[in-house]
Amino acid sequence: MTMVEALAAAAARAGYEIFWLGAASPGEIDRLETLVGITLPESFRDFLARHGGGGIVDAEISGIENDDAARATGGTVWGDTQACRTRFGLPDGLAVVYFHDDETCWAIDGRGETRPVVSYNLPLRRIDREIAPDFEAFLRLHLGLYAEAAAD
Repeated sequence: MTMVEALAAAAARAGYEIFWLGAASPGEIDRLETLVGITLPESFRDFLARHGGGGIVDAEISGIENDDAARATGGTVWGDTQACRTRFGLPDGLAVVYFHDDETCWAIDGRGETRPVVSYNLPLRRIDREIAPDFEAFLRLHLGLYAEAAAD
């Protein structure tokens, strides 16, 4: 069992519903990189290849739906990235991994070598903080919040 699967199972035991989009193919993950204009970190590529996106219902990680990276709907990396670029001025070089209720936008910052996950402040139209140094750490933090409820 992977770290993602273990944390998701713990969150499910705490009563949270889990939903995965389904595995994405290497070709579609490559296509997504072209669309968003960044090289995705290996940990995010691995997540997409295994799960496609999703996770905790109502707190899903953006992904690739139906193995179609160009699908521009809510909940997809391309759709969420386009929405944030068009409506909130998200800079090129950022790829959205979490977008919720036009209030929260978290993205991989692909403009440097480390590719941290950052919080993009939608009203102020700027990055306001780093959430995690990489996608794997972000995923552990994000799913861990829900998994902790199982321990309580």
